Amino acid sequence: MNILIEPIYNGLIQTLFSFSIISGFIFFGKKINQFFFKDYDHVFFNLLISLIIFSQLIKIFSYLGLFKEVNLVLAYLFLLIGIYNFKKILNFSKIKNFYKSINTIELIIVFALLVFFIITISPPSMADALDYHYGVPLYLLKYNQIPDLNLWLFGALAGNGEIINSLAIFLGSDNFGSLIQFISLILFFIFLKKKLNQKKKFSFLILFIIFSPKLLQLFSGPKFLLFPQILTASALYISVKLKKIKITDFIFIMILLMGATQFKLSFLLSGFLIGLFTLYKALKYNQLKIIFLCFILSAFFFLPTAIWNYSQVLNFNYLNLFSPVPIEMIDNLKTYRENNFIYPLNLIFPKSLGNVSTIIGFQFLLLFFTFKKTKEFKIIIFITLITICFHYFFGMSISRIYYEFILWCAISFVFIKDRNLDYNFYTKLMLPQLMLVICFSLYFALTSISGIISFVSRDKFMIKNSNHYEAIKWVNKNLPHEAKVISNIRSVALLNNEFVPTDWIDFNLSSDQLNGYFSLIKQKKINYIILKNNTPEDFIFIDCLGDKFAQSGEFTKGTRNPFNRNSKYSLSIYHFNHKKLLDCAKR
Repeated sequence: MNILIEPIYNGLIQTLFSFSIISGFIFFGKKINQFFFKDYDHVFFNLLISLIIFSQLIKIFSYLGLFKEVNLVLAYLFLLIGIYNFKKILNFSKIKNFYKSINTIELIIVFALLVFFIITISPPSMADALDYHYGVPLYLLKYNQIPDLNLWLFGALAGNGEIINSLAIFLGSDNFGSLIQFISLILFFIFLKKKLNQKKKFSFLILFIIFSPKLLQLFSGPKFLLFPQILTASALYISVKLKKIKITDFIFIMILLMGATQFKLSFLLSGFLIGLFTLYKALKYNQLKIIFLCFILSAFFFLPTAIWNYSQVLNFNYLNLFSPVPIEMIDNLKTYRENNFIYPLNLIFPKSLGNVSTIIGFQFLLLFFTFKKTKEFKIIIFITLITICFHYFFGMSISRIYYEFILWCAISFVFIKDRNLDYNFYTKLMLPQLMLVICFSLYFALTSISGIISFVSRDKFMIKNSNHYEAIKWVNKNLPHEAKVISNIRSVALLNNEFVPTDWIDFNLSSDQLNGYFSLIKQKKINYIILKNNTPEDFIFIDCLGDKFAQSGEFTKGTRNPFNRNSKYSLSIYHFNHKKLLDCAKR
């Protein structure tokens, strides 16, 4: 049974499960911090450290083929401990006092966060999510192993977020990945509030962070981007704030930075300068210990993956220390753009209303206003600008990656000392963007509510909003139970049958590079193939097709943005001649 199509519980029950698991992480994180990092015993840091450590440990056990056993124990442990820990986390007296003193701006913030919360717990719809973000956890639960590189290229991009998400999916909840990022952001705000004396400044910083159109996308699925962005922002704050970095400070910051890279590899770029800056400050006091700790931490976070990659890759190179995917795929991903405008305009202006969630917004322009800039502010902006250059030359120049720098810029404002700044004025400058984000997020929330409560409404919601959902329901209904299928549609997480994606043939790889992929297809005895729309004559498997098994009618493209819901497609299922693969495939 696939819980994405046939959920066990409605969205409200799933949310309670997810909250309980998050509460469990906070409980164990508190124990870790009380023992090792007493200065960081805060509910925010308790959640961060626990997620990093346990996700890395589960991944290591997964490499050893012990995923199911560890996942079973930890899923129930976090759930039960989390239920017990609920009463210690919730403080209703503080909520009541906040409600009594709330002003208009704070009311807008609370309303916006409530709308974002609804989006966060709504049924899955994101295209990437229905590929490897859900697909890898489901694969782990079904087969007790990380997908073979030759099986699934995009599956090799999965990080610790997909690993940790498997705990909740095992218990029947599919909104844990998005909810934990939402909760992390809320706790980030609570942490910042303790560092600020000015109420207006705190409200301004929250608005600066949450009224980016990109958050509509970051909150709408289990794509672990926002969480590691919060990790690097927290590391940056601590590193700049501390005059002297002690051993425990250094270890904690490095855990945050190295942990971020395990959720998504691109954070190697983001954490590089922060790590160097932290290392420079720490080496002034304990050089030998710091070097030794760098070695130990690097071994814990990077060595298991490097060993696993070595077992997966035929021609191992230095890039494979971090990722097993071919360089051709990495180069292709670096050129990806969410709209066709020239950089950096593609980060600021959407090409249409249908692409409004592809921009980070205009709030960063406030950095150019005149105010007294402190040393800490300048350091953060310098690190931010150099890191942006790194991303331009070596990473992806898209808004979901650059949203991290919105968080970093917000951190820089924490260090502004001028109490005479008119934060009300700055807030008013953001009002047009604020209203745009509220309108779009409110629409998404209102269309999601019924799908959270009712199974029937959830199904209708996903037919309209979720990538390839209706089409794969048709596939699941028509394919024989024992069928093994090649799929050239991305939403493979929805498939009931054993699958092999076609992503290996999307990156102009050489014949030698494709040998492992073809061998695996033949070894698994794949006997069906799903094709979208008409099959081109130069399709690599065109001569491997047998008789047509089934033909669908037309489906409407599923997407949450109504402005993009305007294209049709159909599916064909063919028999596949895996025995003749090495002869019939065009290479």
